[in-house]
Amino acid sequence: MISFDIVIERGTFVVKAQGTLQEGITTLMGPSGSGKSTFLKALCGLLTPKEGRITANDAVWFDGKKVVTPTQERHIGYMPQGNIVFPHMTVEKNIRYSKQGSPELFDHIVERLRLTPHLKKKAKGLSGGEQQRVALGRALYSKPVLLILDEPLTALDVNLRSQLQQDLVDIISEWGIPCLWVTHSEEEAAAVGNHRLLCRDGMIAEEV
Repeated sequence: MISFDIVIERGTFVVKAQGTLQEGITTLMGPSGSGKSTFLKALCGLLTPKEGRITANDAVWFDGKKVVTPTQERHIGYMPQGNIVFPHMTVEKNIRYSKQGSPELFDHIVERLRLTPHLKKKAKGLSGGEQQRVALGRALYSKPVLLILDEPLTALDVNLRSQLQQDLVDIISEWGIPCLWVTHSEEEAAAVGNHRLLCRDGMIAEEV
């Protein structure tokens, strides 16, 4: 479980976030400019909050000025928006990029994500849905304690979106780790999420 109670300042813009990320999918919703990206960066260690505390199971990631765990030591699997794969690298090299996993884990991931026939192909030649599965495989190969999916379905057509959505939900359930799924879609949030965080005007809290 990931717990957070933090205040982040970016110039005159202040983001306050309080809540937990439990096993399964927590969706994060809110309009553009409301503080979602700032919050994600603070979780990942790319921004240091002004005050507060972030814990991951028994580890402390942030505690005021006393503890600031570096990004690479937080073991977060991140699947970003936009250019999500290294296009001129093969599927295999994309997935192994983090160098954290084992041969057994690699074999399990590529089989589960149906990527075995594509391992030697350049990522740029894959379909949008296949590229998304490669990006997820790379995130999982890093053996994360938290998985962040930043609007993972927005670049896909309707048919691909439906299939990948179900794939993601099934795989995350099998993996047994907290996942923070960012979306602007109420329908998507209702379909995938076990819990929900709402972001409004710099305030992030669990939906009640």
